[in-house]
Amino acid sequence: MNRKAIGAAVATALGVAAVLGASLLRGGEAAGAASPPEPGATAKVQRRDLVLRTDVDGTLGYGATRSVQAAGHGGTITALPAEGSVVRRGEALFQVDGRDVRLLYGPVPLWRRIGPGVSDGEDVRQLERSLVALGHDPYGMNVDDHFDSRTAAAVRAWQNAIDVKETGAVEPGDAIFLPGARRIQARKAEVGMLAQPGQTVVETTGTEQLVSIDLDATGRSLVHVGAPVQVELPSGDVVQGRIASVGAVAESTTDETGQSGSPTVSVTIRLKRGAGHDGLEGAPVTVSLEQERAKNVLAVPIEALLALRGGGYGVELVGRDGVRALAAVEVGTFADGWVEVRGRGIRKGTTVVVAA
Repeated sequence: MNRKAIGAAVATALGVAAVLGASLLRGGEAAGAASPPEPGATAKVQRRDLVLRTDVDGTLGYGATRSVQAAGHGGTITALPAEGSVVRRGEALFQVDGRDVRLLYGPVPLWRRIGPGVSDGEDVRQLERSLVALGHDPYGMNVDDHFDSRTAAAVRAWQNAIDVKETGAVEPGDAIFLPGARRIQARKAEVGMLAQPGQTVVETTGTEQLVSIDLDATGRSLVHVGAPVQVELPSGDVVQGRIASVGAVAESTTDETGQSGSPTVSVTIRLKRGAGHDGLEGAPVTVSLEQERAKNVLAVPIEALLALRGGGYGVELVGRDGVRALAAVEVGTFADGWVEVRGRGIRKGTTVVVAA
């Protein structure tokens, strides 16, 4: 709950509670026992964490985009995946001259022919790793950076499975190495277009839906990697998440008039696994960042607070015999409709009256 919301909640609670409290307060001192209460709402004092939050605007998306270019000798685009579809290891990113250009996993681009006689390298290792993952490992090769006869046999097994010429080597244009499964963000070419080597064919993103924030640089202290957050989706549902990354440099944007805006820091949030995502890409969301946490404190609903005539706050206790007594309390953190309280008679499980 942000400070404006806390203030409104306290004002509402005290406005209601004052009607009841007026007859029980004497010159700012807490009264002793009173007559049994009329029927009304009550609550138990709880021991809990109270988290004060600051709300900021965020946007649903899939993270940074990455361009995928035609390679080899280029050719005519003969098939493209649908925008929004997901391509996984071994599947076609697009088709050139009727031949699938397939996705394999790895950080190093396919910059050379990988076949017999090639020098050792990380690109060999990631090719072998993908072939094993796809089930094309007839002789049980060791995954390493050396291309040997077992590697060539695995390549031929893969080529046989996808019905292409069994050369035992992988050429630029046969496949594209990317770090993992990719979502097709946008098609940058059309079927029938002649694609030159290096020309972007599709724009891709990761497959995990994320939340992005351009956080005012003055709020940088509120965010750190791994911190829990709450995200309110367009439907009003609230899901849990954690901060995945925080930009190291504050950046400013310039509007149409040439005026620079306030510096901001980019923040990315990963939503809890299994959380429902009801928003389309680009949909606005509200992110609640943790500003302050009071751990393991005694707390009551805000509506239990009474304004003492001489200043300060009190709560109305209900004993086991049903007799009411007013107790002055010190208040601490306000958050999520609860307030931290300290005072004589305030224990976990104590019953307090809550204004209707």
